[in-house]
Amino acid sequence: MISPGTSEHQDAALGSPARCRNCGAVLSGRFCANCGQAADIHVPSTLELIHAALEGITHSDSRLWRTLYLLWFKPGKLTQEFVAGRRVAYLPPFRLYLVLSVIFFLAASVSHPRGNFVQFDDTATKGGTPESQCANVHITLLGRDWDQRVAHACTEIARDNGANLLHVGVGTMPKAMFIFLPLVAFLHMLMYWRPRHRYAEHLLFFLHVHAFFFSVMTVVVLSADAVTAWPRLETLSGFAPLLLWSLPPYTVLALRRVFDGSWVSTLFKAFALF
Repeated sequence: MISPGTSEHQDAALGSPARCRNCGAVLSGRFCANCGQAADIHVPSTLELIHAALEGITHSDSRLWRTLYLLWFKPGKLTQEFVAGRRVAYLPPFRLYLVLSVIFFLAASVSHPRGNFVQFDDTATKGGTPESQCANVHITLLGRDWDQRVAHACTEIARDNGANLLHVGVGTMPKAMFIFLPLVAFLHMLMYWRPRHRYAEHLLFFLHVHAFFFSVMTVVVLSADAVTAWPRLETLSGFAPLLLWSLPPYTVLALRRVFDGSWVSTLFKAFALF
Protein backbone atom coordinates (compact mmCIF):
# COMPACT_ATOMS: atom_id res chain seq x y z
CA MET A 1 0.00 0.00 0.00
CA ILE A 2 1.09 3.60 -0.66
CA SER A 3 1.14 5.95 2.29
CA PRO A 4 -0.59 9.32 1.73
CA GLY A 5 2.69 11.21 1.91
CA THR A 6 4.58 9.06 -0.59
CA SER A 7 4.71 10.18 -4.21
CA GLU A 8 4.73 7.96 -7.28
CA HIS A 9 8.33 9.02 -8.05
CA GLN A 10 9.46 7.88 -4.60
CA ASP A 11 7.74 4.54 -5.17
CA ALA A 12 9.57 4.13 -8.46
CA ALA A 13 12.86 5.01 -6.79
CA LEU A 14 12.26 2.34 -4.15
CA GLY A 15 11.72 -0.24 -6.87
CA SER A 16 7.92 -0.65 -6.48
CA PRO A 17 5.68 0.41 -9.38
CA ALA A 18 3.63 3.56 -8.97
CA ARG A 19 -0.03 2.82 -8.34
CA CYS A 20 -3.24 4.80 -8.71
CA ARG A 21 -4.42 6.22 -5.40
CA ASN A 22 -8.04 5.65 -6.45
CA CYS A 23 -8.17 2.02 -7.61
CA GLY A 24 -4.67 0.68 -6.93
CA ALA A 25 -3.89 -0.17 -10.57
CA VAL A 26 -0.31 0.17 -11.80
CA LEU A 27 0.30 3.54 -13.44
CA SER A 28 1.89 3.69 -16.87
CA GLY A 29 1.37 7.32 -17.77
CA ARG A 30 -0.20 10.59 -16.66
CA PHE A 31 -3.60 8.93 -16.15
CA CYS A 32 -4.75 5.60 -14.74
CA ALA A 33 -5.68 3.18 -17.51
CA ASN A 34 -8.24 1.53 -15.23
CA CYS A 35 -10.26 4.39 -13.72
CA GLY A 36 -8.94 7.48 -15.55
CA GLN A 37 -7.77 9.41 -12.50
CA ALA A 38 -4.71 11.62 -12.98
CA ALA A 39 -1.42 10.35 -11.60
CA ASP A 40 -0.58 13.77 -10.16
CA ILE A 41 -2.97 14.14 -7.22
CA HIS A 42 -1.27 16.80 -5.12
CA VAL A 43 -3.54 19.07 -3.10
CA PRO A 44 -4.20 22.05 -5.40
CA SER A 45 -3.60 25.62 -4.42
CA THR A 46 -6.37 28.21 -4.44
CA LEU A 47 -5.21 29.59 -7.77
CA GLU A 48 -5.16 26.11 -9.26
CA LEU A 49 -8.74 25.51 -8.07
CA ILE A 50 -9.90 28.80 -9.60
CA HIS A 51 -8.10 28.01 -12.85
CA ALA A 52 -9.68 24.54 -12.99
CA ALA A 53 -13.14 25.98 -12.37
CA LEU A 54 -12.78 28.62 -15.09
CA GLU A 55 -11.33 26.09 -17.50
CA GLY A 56 -14.22 23.72 -16.87
CA ILE A 57 -16.81 26.44 -17.45
CA THR A 58 -15.24 27.91 -20.57
CA HIS A 59 -13.37 25.63 -22.93
CA SER A 60 -12.35 22.43 -21.18
CA ASP A 61 -15.89 21.11 -20.82
CA SER A 62 -17.10 22.44 -24.14
CA ARG A 63 -19.71 19.70 -24.35
CA LEU A 64 -21.94 21.88 -22.13
CA TRP A 65 -22.14 24.58 -24.79
CA ARG A 66 -22.37 22.03 -27.57
CA THR A 67 -25.26 20.33 -25.77
CA LEU A 68 -27.14 23.58 -25.14
CA TYR A 69 -26.66 24.66 -28.75
CA LEU A 70 -28.26 21.49 -30.11
CA LEU A 71 -30.96 21.56 -27.44
CA TRP A 72 -32.04 25.08 -28.35
CA PHE A 73 -31.50 25.34 -32.08
CA LYS A 74 -31.80 21.79 -33.43
CA PRO A 75 -34.91 20.12 -31.97
CA GLY A 76 -34.48 16.37 -31.56
CA LYS A 77 -30.82 16.37 -32.63
CA LEU A 78 -29.54 15.43 -29.16
CA THR A 79 -31.78 12.37 -29.09
CA GLN A 80 -30.58 11.40 -32.55
CA GLU A 81 -26.95 11.72 -31.51
CA PHE A 82 -27.44 9.61 -28.38
CA VAL A 83 -29.29 6.84 -30.23
CA ALA A 84 -26.59 6.84 -32.93
CA GLY A 85 -23.94 6.28 -30.26
CA ARG A 86 -22.31 9.72 -30.45
CA ARG A 87 -22.46 10.50 -26.74
CA VAL A 88 -19.08 11.61 -25.39
CA ALA A 89 -19.39 15.08 -26.92
CA TYR A 90 -22.63 15.87 -25.04
CA LEU A 91 -23.94 15.92 -21.48
CA PRO A 92 -25.79 12.75 -20.43
CA PRO A 93 -29.57 13.19 -20.87
CA PHE A 94 -30.52 12.57 -17.23
CA ARG A 95 -27.86 14.99 -16.00
CA LEU A 96 -29.01 17.62 -18.49
CA TYR A 97 -32.64 17.20 -17.44
CA LEU A 98 -31.78 17.25 -13.75
CA VAL A 99 -29.56 20.34 -13.95
CA LEU A 100 -32.02 22.39 -16.02
CA SER A 101 -35.01 21.36 -13.91
CA VAL A 102 -33.21 22.22 -10.68
CA ILE A 103 -32.22 25.62 -12.09
CA PHE A 104 -35.83 26.30 -13.11
CA PHE A 105 -37.37 25.29 -9.78
CA LEU A 106 -34.73 27.28 -7.92
CA ALA A 107 -35.43 30.36 -10.04
CA ALA A 108 -39.21 29.91 -9.69
CA SER A 109 -39.02 29.43 -5.92
CA VAL A 110 -37.21 32.73 -5.37
CA SER A 111 -39.07 34.64 -8.06
CA HIS A 112 -41.52 37.39 -7.19
CA PRO A 113 -43.69 37.83 -10.30
CA ARG A 114 -45.37 41.16 -10.87
CA GLY A 115 -49.16 41.25 -10.77
CA ASN A 116 -51.68 38.59 -9.81
CA PHE A 117 -51.52 34.96 -10.85
CA VAL A 118 -55.35 34.72 -10.76
CA GLN A 119 -57.52 37.81 -11.23
CA PHE A 120 -61.24 37.96 -10.46
CA ASP A 121 -62.84 40.45 -12.85
CA ASP A 122 -66.52 39.78 -12.24
CA THR A 123 -68.06 43.23 -11.76
CA ALA A 124 -70.94 41.77 -9.80
CA THR A 125 -68.62 40.64 -7.03
CA LYS A 126 -65.80 43.11 -7.49
CA GLY A 127 -64.66 44.41 -4.16
CA GLY A 128 -66.51 41.67 -2.27
CA THR A 129 -65.13 39.04 0.07
CA PRO A 130 -63.45 35.87 -1.26
CA GLU A 131 -66.51 33.92 -0.09
CA SER A 132 -68.86 36.13 -2.11
CA GLN A 133 -66.66 35.83 -5.19
CA CYS A 134 -66.89 32.05 -5.08
CA ALA A 135 -70.50 31.71 -3.92
CA ASN A 136 -71.90 30.86 -7.37
CA VAL A 137 -69.49 28.04 -8.22
CA HIS A 138 -71.37 24.86 -9.17
CA ILE A 139 -69.64 21.76 -10.54
CA THR A 140 -71.09 18.26 -10.96
CA LEU A 141 -68.74 15.54 -12.14
CA LEU A 142 -69.29 11.77 -12.39
CA GLY A 143 -72.60 12.09 -10.61
CA ARG A 144 -71.11 13.85 -7.58
CA ASP A 145 -71.59 17.39 -6.35
CA TRP A 146 -68.22 19.14 -6.01
CA ASP A 147 -69.55 22.58 -5.07
CA GLN A 148 -68.20 22.59 -1.51
CA ARG A 149 -64.71 21.43 -2.41
CA VAL A 150 -64.39 23.74 -5.41
CA ALA A 151 -65.84 26.70 -3.51
CA HIS A 152 -63.29 26.16 -0.73
CA ALA A 153 -60.42 26.03 -3.25
CA CYS A 154 -61.80 29.09 -5.03
CA THR A 155 -62.02 31.01 -1.76
CA GLU A 156 -58.39 30.26 -0.90
CA ILE A 157 -57.30 31.37 -4.36
CA ALA A 158 -59.33 34.56 -4.12
CA ARG A 159 -57.71 35.54 -0.83
CA ASP A 160 -54.32 36.21 -2.43
CA ASN A 161 -55.17 36.15 -6.16
CA GLY A 162 -53.52 32.76 -6.60
CA ALA A 163 -50.10 33.55 -5.10
CA ASN A 164 -50.19 30.51 -2.83
CA LEU A 165 -51.56 28.37 -5.67
CA LEU A 166 -48.53 29.30 -7.75
CA HIS A 167 -46.20 28.51 -4.85
CA VAL A 168 -47.83 25.11 -4.28
CA GLY A 169 -47.73 24.37 -8.00
CA VAL A 170 -43.99 25.05 -8.21
CA GLY A 171 -43.39 22.90 -5.13
CA THR A 172 -45.50 20.01 -6.45
CA MET A 173 -44.27 19.98 -10.04
CA PRO A 174 -40.97 18.11 -9.44
CA LYS A 175 -42.86 15.22 -7.83
CA ALA A 176 -45.51 15.27 -10.55
CA MET A 177 -42.89 15.22 -13.30
CA PHE A 178 -41.35 12.10 -11.74
CA ILE A 179 -44.58 10.27 -12.70
CA PHE A 180 -45.67 12.38 -15.64
CA LEU A 181 -42.53 12.06 -17.75
CA PRO A 182 -42.39 8.22 -17.88
CA LEU A 183 -46.16 8.13 -18.43
CA VAL A 184 -46.05 10.48 -21.40
CA ALA A 185 -43.16 8.48 -22.87
CA PHE A 186 -45.23 5.29 -22.54
CA LEU A 187 -48.31 6.85 -24.16
CA HIS A 188 -46.13 8.17 -26.95
CA MET A 189 -44.65 4.70 -27.51
CA LEU A 190 -48.18 3.36 -28.11
CA MET A 191 -48.52 5.80 -31.02
CA TYR A 192 -45.43 4.44 -32.79
CA TRP A 193 -45.87 0.74 -33.40
CA ARG A 194 -44.60 0.91 -36.98
CA PRO A 195 -41.73 1.49 -37.12
CA ARG A 196 -41.41 0.43 -33.52
CA HIS A 197 -39.01 2.17 -31.15
CA ARG A 198 -37.87 1.03 -27.74
CA TYR A 199 -39.41 2.66 -24.69
CA ALA A 200 -35.98 3.98 -23.72
CA GLU A 201 -35.86 6.02 -26.95
CA HIS A 202 -39.19 7.66 -26.15
CA LEU A 203 -38.10 8.34 -22.58
CA LEU A 204 -34.82 9.80 -23.82
CA PHE A 205 -36.69 11.98 -26.30
CA PHE A 206 -38.93 13.47 -23.61
CA LEU A 207 -36.01 14.02 -21.28
CA HIS A 208 -34.50 16.27 -23.92
CA VAL A 209 -37.82 17.96 -24.77
CA HIS A 210 -38.62 18.69 -21.14
CA ALA A 211 -35.07 19.90 -20.57
CA PHE A 212 -35.74 22.45 -23.31
CA PHE A 213 -39.07 23.36 -21.67
CA PHE A 214 -37.35 23.95 -18.33
CA SER A 215 -34.66 26.11 -19.94
CA VAL A 216 -37.31 28.23 -21.66
CA MET A 217 -39.33 28.61 -18.46
CA THR A 218 -36.17 29.64 -16.61
CA VAL A 219 -35.54 32.42 -19.12
CA VAL A 220 -39.20 33.50 -18.85
CA VAL A 221 -39.06 33.64 -15.04
CA LEU A 222 -35.75 35.51 -14.97
CA SER A 223 -36.88 38.00 -17.62
CA ALA A 224 -40.06 38.70 -15.61
CA ASP A 225 -37.97 39.36 -12.51
CA ALA A 226 -35.60 41.55 -14.52
CA VAL A 227 -38.52 43.68 -15.77
CA THR A 228 -39.82 44.00 -12.19
CA ALA A 229 -36.40 45.10 -10.92
CA TRP A 230 -35.55 47.36 -13.86
CA PRO A 231 -38.65 48.83 -15.56
CA ARG A 232 -36.46 50.06 -18.44
CA LEU A 233 -36.29 46.43 -19.59
CA GLU A 234 -40.01 46.45 -20.35
CA THR A 235 -39.29 45.21 -23.88
CA LEU A 236 -38.40 41.83 -22.37
CA SER A 237 -42.05 41.35 -21.38
CA GLY A 238 -42.91 40.89 -25.04
CA PHE A 239 -40.07 38.41 -25.51
CA ALA A 240 -41.40 35.90 -22.95
CA PRO A 241 -44.67 35.06 -24.83
CA LEU A 242 -42.65 34.35 -27.97
CA LEU A 243 -40.59 31.81 -26.05
CA LEU A 244 -43.71 30.14 -24.67
CA TRP A 245 -45.26 29.93 -28.12
CA SER A 246 -42.10 28.21 -29.34
CA LEU A 247 -42.81 25.11 -27.24
CA PRO A 248 -45.43 23.44 -29.49
CA PRO A 249 -43.48 24.01 -32.76
CA TYR A 250 -40.30 22.81 -31.07
CA THR A 251 -42.01 19.58 -30.01
CA VAL A 252 -43.41 18.96 -33.48
CA LEU A 253 -40.04 19.56 -35.15
CA ALA A 254 -38.31 17.28 -32.65
CA LEU A 255 -40.89 14.52 -33.22
CA ARG A 256 -40.46 14.83 -36.97
CA ARG A 257 -36.66 14.63 -36.75
CA VAL A 258 -36.38 11.74 -34.29
CA PHE A 259 -39.23 9.49 -35.36
CA ASP A 260 -39.20 10.36 -39.06
CA GLY A 261 -42.94 10.35 -39.78
CA SER A 262 -44.87 12.38 -42.30
CA TRP A 263 -45.89 15.90 -41.38
CA VAL A 264 -49.56 14.92 -41.22
CA SER A 265 -48.84 11.94 -38.97
CA THR A 266 -46.50 13.95 -36.77
CA LEU A 267 -48.98 16.80 -36.34
CA PHE A 268 -51.79 14.39 -35.51
CA LYS A 269 -49.72 12.54 -32.89
CA ALA A 270 -48.43 15.79 -31.42
CA PHE A 271 -52.00 17.09 -31.11
CA ALA A 272 -53.12 13.88 -29.43
CA LEU A 273 -50.12 14.01 -27.12
CA PHE A 274 -50.78 17.62 -26.09
